Amino acid sequence: MKKQRNKLEFALAGLVLACGLANPARGQAQPAANPALPNDQSKSIQDYRKYPEESRPLHPGSWDLLHPWSSVGTPMRPMISQQAMSQAELLLKSGRPQEEVLSQLKMLSSPLSYQFELNKAAFAGTRDELQARLTITLAQSSDAALRIHVIKSEMIGDKYFGSPNLGAVPFSCDTAGPACTFTWRAPSADKKYWGILKLQVTLAVEGVADQFAVRQLFYSSPMVAGRFTGEFQERMENGSLVIDAGVNVEKHMVCFVSGNLFSADTETPTHHVMRRMIVDPSMKSISLTFFGQVFRDFGYQGAFRLQDLKAQCENLAYPPEWFMDSVAHKAELEEFDKKPGRAPEPQQILFEYNTYSYTTRRYGNSAFSDAPWQSSSQKNGLEISNK
Repeated sequence: MKKQRNKLEFALAGLVLACGLANPARGQAQPAANPALPNDQSKSIQDYRKYPEESRPLHPGSWDLLHPWSSVGTPMRPMISQQAMSQAELLLKSGRPQEEVLSQLKMLSSPLSYQFELNKAAFAGTRDELQARLTITLAQSSDAALRIHVIKSEMIGDKYFGSPNLGAVPFSCDTAGPACTFTWRAPSADKKYWGILKLQVTLAVEGVADQFAVRQLFYSSPMVAGRFTGEFQERMENGSLVIDAGVNVEKHMVCFVSGNLFSADTETPTHHVMRRMIVDPSMKSISLTFFGQVFRDFGYQGAFRLQDLKAQCENLAYPPEWFMDSVAHKAELEEFDKKPGRAPEPQQILFEYNTYSYTTRRYGNSAFSDAPWQSSSQKNGLEISNK
């Protein structure tokens, strides 16, 4: 019965999303295309191979890399009354096709739309606070003043842990407009607060008989794998800039550690670093290498600023070394998969959210090496071609 209920909830969520996509908001901000990348495919591949995977040029159009914590603005979505949603659920239970139910929902949609704006897309630790601003508007332009009344606001946990109700969410509403702001922090590092959480708000609109339930998803990692300390040291190594970022690590695990480098003089993004590595409580710092040839190729010089530090870690039930080299540990992984089911645990956890940055001393462009990078496959290919 519970499995059937989850299927219905998933189908209804998909139908609501489809309704929203059918009426996209005009002027909705989207990540810009990357104007700095070459159009010619062969040239693109050639340029891509010039630099190591862990340290690459950062282009102004790479929105997701430049804003690793930010939330892309959600589109305006149609508000569907609870009565209409109940009718849709009955239709799905009766075996009606989702396309037919979607058509019914569109006809039952109200002239109201809603939009959530989040301060971030992901939250790490128990001090990191969600701020979600909800705005209600009429689908058609109108001078009519809307007034909303929040009946209930609650947080719903991840389906992975059975979608538990995590309690009420505090809010405050504007006195002169149909908008409310909801704030929430994970009360503890308990795993029930981990995952894709759902802010669910039940509300009424003055002059409209129906009640509405609006929802917004976000990612929460209340337990943390570690934290950056805000301590930094810089050095040159083989013609590349290396910045050691201080860390406190909670446990031995695999993490993807990233950061961005900018010109402190022009605010131009220069490098994106992403390291796939094993971290351990014995570590005091993580080294981030900004490849020298990128500086030389793009003419970067002066002082540079490291920012946007983030670490996402795999919460594995087996040694992280197996993850790092799955080929060498194939037999162990296959044997592990044969073991009986394990209790659900968070699959990925983050380092605690931070806003640290570090500005380097000044460098001339010639301080960096223009020596090209060669991967092991490139070296092997060169050796073969020379035979």
